[in-house]
Amino acid sequence: MAKEKANPQSPEEMVKAAQEAAVKAAMEQAQSMFGNIPGFQMPGEMQEHIMAEIGADIPNMAEIQAQQEAMLRAAGVDPATVAQAGMQNLAYAQQMMRETMDGTLGKKLSSSDAMAQMMEAFGDDEWTINRTGDCKLTPEQLRLLAFGAPMLVYNDEQVDAIESDEDVETIKYTLEDWWDVTDRDSTLGIVKWLLEEGHHAEADDALAEIRTRGLENISQEERCDEDSKMGDVCLIMESMLENEWCPEDRMPESVIAWDLVRLVNLGRWAYLCGYVNEEEMWQIMQIAADTAVEHFSSWEEYGRSFIMGRGVWHGDPDDSETAYDIVSLLLENEESPWKQQHWSK
Repeated sequence: MAKEKANPQSPEEMVKAAQEAAVKAAMEQAQSMFGNIPGFQMPGEMQEHIMAEIGADIPNMAEIQAQQEAMLRAAGVDPATVAQAGMQNLAYAQQMMRETMDGTLGKKLSSSDAMAQMMEAFGDDEWTINRTGDCKLTPEQLRLLAFGAPMLVYNDEQVDAIESDEDVETIKYTLEDWWDVTDRDSTLGIVKWLLEEGHHAEADDALAEIRTRGLENISQEERCDEDSKMGDVCLIMESMLENEWCPEDRMPESVIAWDLVRLVNLGRWAYLCGYVNEEEMWQIMQIAADTAVEHFSSWEEYGRSFIMGRGVWHGDPDDSETAYDIVSLLLENEESPWKQQHWSK
């Protein structure tokens, strides 16, 4: 069974990573060349010089850039927009470095609205719940779609519609690139894999072992075993406890919610691409909902499982933090489908 690639990134993540890497490299190189010179401001010619030097260190820079532009276009992102945003961030970083060295930044930060101004300059990353304003789904269909809500919020899509702002070709590219899904048979193959194995099977084995022996009794050798998910599960469990995202006595017994959220969205995307019909799409979502109800008793439990599962996916607490923020929104916001839809029929 072909499985999704280990490190899929959304277009937004790709853009953010590219911007941050470019700014960091340019600023570090400028700092090494000029040192802490009061009032230093990088001239336009120097910006070009730095980027040229970076390119000189990578012989196939032009090829790499061409590949990146192709990936962005395939994902529906305009490379020119990315470049413009990168230059804007670079200019802002220059300003901050100059103000740090001449002392004006410290004065600015002392004002009560300084942090708000900085957050506005860098953009608002707050998660939101989007709705169509003209919902055409039945209450039961809305309930089924709610089991995929964390992914809908993450992708900034509407929680009460099957349609997507992405064009069909972009969705097809994504399904094939991440899942090797190109038709009905490959769609149903991934549905089966997510239900029976996905990313939850090995993690659930580790969770069962921890419940039996206790987290404190898992050895370092076991945590470092690359053939198991024990290390990733221990890391994310400790992070959830440290951040008080979940009491120890309510720690998930399964991370299958991570796979079920993706299953709902897989069914939706496959329908939009014409790989399955509408009835089959709802059947896929119904299977995800029924499986969720078998494992959990509430949206809250489902959400905690998703939080842990997303972190265990790559063994990265930052992924869990993102999931925690989204789940918290879904559990607390009155516009959330989790507030408006019953957990079970």
